[in-house]
Amino acid sequence: MNLNKIKKLILTSLGVFLVVSVQAGELKDGDIAVLDVAGSLLSTEYAKQQDEELQASKEWKEMQEDVQLKVNEFNEIQANLEKEGPTMSEEERMDAQKRLASLNQDLQFLNQKMQGTVQELQRLVQNEQFPKFQKVVTELVRAKGIKMVLRREAVLAVDEGDPLLNLTPEVVELLNQTEE
Repeated sequence: MNLNKIKKLILTSLGVFLVVSVQAGELKDGDIAVLDVAGSLLSTEYAKQQDEELQASKEWKEMQEDVQLKVNEFNEIQANLEKEGPTMSEEERMDAQKRLASLNQDLQFLNQKMQGTVQELQRLVQNEQFPKFQKVVTELVRAKGIKMVLRREAVLAVDEGDPLLNLTPEVVELLNQTEE
């Protein structure tokens, strides 16, 4: 059985369980909640501070400057090709197109590098904060008498504004309090 079939089977089973439980009166309002795990961890003041430190770092600023220089050069060459293209020699046009292709590759590489840096930071923040997250969620679930917490990614639809259903804002607030 492939992974997608297993996921569908689990989600279908969970859906059937929820429907049967609600119909049987076993689950009532407030027994089930939804939580965006990554969203909770990455919305904390700690995560925001780490992001600000990354944005202020010398390496990040150098990457941004490099991107801007390459974008400017790309735009200049492209504008020159549009303006002077008909009067350029075939060799000049080919050189300009090669330089555009090279700049495009450089920009893609820099974009991937920057995305990788952000993803690595997010992974580090999540790993570092996860023990606190588990503790906060466990305490919150016990305090509210919640029987089941579902990952937001596993739920097709939910009333995000219902504080009984969506624990994410409360978890973020509690995580921020643990940092103080």
